[in-house]
Amino acid sequence: MIEIRKAASDTLKLLYTVEDRRLDSEEVLVRAKGGAFTLDYKPLPGALWRMGGAQSDSGIAPERWLEDSDRDAYLAWLDGQLAGQMLVEAWEYGLARVRDVRVALSLRRRGVGESLLALAEEWARAKHFGGLCAETQDGNAGACQFLSACGFALGGVDTLRYAARAQGALQAGGLRPCALTFYRFFK
Repeated sequence: MIEIRKAASDTLKLLYTVEDRRLDSEEVLVRAKGGAFTLDYKPLPGALWRMGGAQSDSGIAPERWLEDSDRDAYLAWLDGQLAGQMLVEAWEYGLARVRDVRVALSLRRRGVGESLLALAEEWARAKHFGGLCAETQDGNAGACQFLSACGFALGGVDTLRYAARAQGALQAGGLRPCALTFYRFFK
């Protein structure tokens, strides 16, 4: 059974403890077609393990997610085991932004991620937002496929988003990771 609770002072220390590693076996190919973007996936010659950071790069201290009425942090449990997390916040242009959705590798494909996004939609609707947005990278095929399967559409490609990062600054433009912004609007 999936249980999702808003992070509180006693559970805040659990944020960012959910592992966020992934096995990448596909490359994301973004194409512009008819005023919209389409995604294709090309198998990589070999699968690569990727590790996310232990902390979010949001620049916002975890305690601040508890203090601000325009932000919330949620933790998910599956059969009593910590399984996932999600941050959600008020954003621009009448949208709520979903950040740092992660589900433990051993507990994926059991509805935790979908349940977190459903809660994000409830949160956004209660605050009268018109939709959700979420960002990932072109190197994360699993996240792209997950968001697409949950009804999100790719609406933005930013080839310079990570250019100032030390590693990104050393890479040629076509080799730098691209930020992909996905949207889901409410009816």
